[in-house]
Amino acid sequence: MASTEAELPRAVRKGPPITVTCECGQRRDLKYGEQWRCEGCGRRFDTRKIPLEEYAAIRRTQVRYRLFPILSGLLLLVAVILFWIEGRAFSALIAVAFLLASWSMFGRPFFRSRYRKAISKKVPTWTIKAD
Repeated sequence: MASTEAELPRAVRKGPPITVTCECGQRRDLKYGEQWRCEGCGRRFDTRKIPLEEYAAIRRTQVRYRLFPILSGLLLLVAVILFWIEGRAFSALIAVAFLLASWSMFGRPFFRSRYRKAISKKVPTWTIKAD
């Protein structure tokens, strides 16, 4: 029986998937709070056995590394709108092209490597016993 997202704390609602592997070899990616009955052997697994605090820490790291690109994009959008209002639309296009190229060449790889490093320190391995 799966739980609804409204029952879960906001800190874990859209967290990363949890890969559950049964002893018979079946695998399934589940959200936190979901239960799964293995089709191969009938064992039941409940992801609520994972400590909520540990899973929430992973989600917080994930959100923290998503905020900077989103906020940067919003700031870029505001700057483009201001350039456009002032009548400098061509300058806005040049600035956007330059900033997006710089982001894709330097910023994104840098933040991805930092995110992977940060998340690798926080990702524990849990052993969920079948019910």
